Amino acid sequence: MDFNLQAYQADHLLHLSAKPERRLSILENARHRWLEMDGVVQSAMSLSQPEHLCLPHQQSIAERLPAQASRILELGLGGGDLTRHLGARWPEARHDCVDLDAEILTLFQQFFLPPTGGAPRLHHADALHFLLESREQYDLVLLDLFSQDGNPLLLFQAPIYQALARCLHGTLIVNLLPRTHLELAQAKRLAEEWIGPTTAHGVPGYRNVILHAISQGA
Repeated sequence: MDFNLQAYQADHLLHLSAKPERRLSILENARHRWLEMDGVVQSAMSLSQPEHLCLPHQQSIAERLPAQASRILELGLGGGDLTRHLGARWPEARHDCVDLDAEILTLFQQFFLPPTGGAPRLHHADALHFLLESREQYDLVLLDLFSQDGNPLLLFQAPIYQALARCLHGTLIVNLLPRTHLELAQAKRLAEEWIGPTTAHGVPGYRNVILHAISQGA
């Protein structure tokens, strides 16, 4: 059920919206439904197994999930591929999802909401602002934020890692698309400084690098 990024073809266009800053489309064929942003596939859902992870970087993230999680935070939603997977894996977990784009939240509910598993709580907010305002504690945080040409500067600056350190007692997983080796080194250094021991894992054939950190208080 993997989604072939080199050879896929849509049968139906389910949604299209264009703004000066980006173009969103949702497409479907007999096996998959997927979200594209500016022509790049961001998320893909198997129609027969919505909880299955179809993209290689997501499968790499799944390999690094903890044995158990009961309080989950996702910063960056997209099409909710990991949201569905985590909801099926831990249906009783408290699960918060944060995204700055209100349209992404609406499209997730219309086209990608998991049919079974735990229902996530959706928040329309800036990731750093949410962390600074939140009083919740989490044992798993997934950080998956993107701008047009890679990750936003936020992921290479201390404040978001400092804010995460206050609310995380467990595992942090970051999906990076580093433009340079310096960006990767900076993100890894910040995670190690504020969260705890951090390892970096490349995804063969892709730019993605997955950071896996364990909080010092876990």
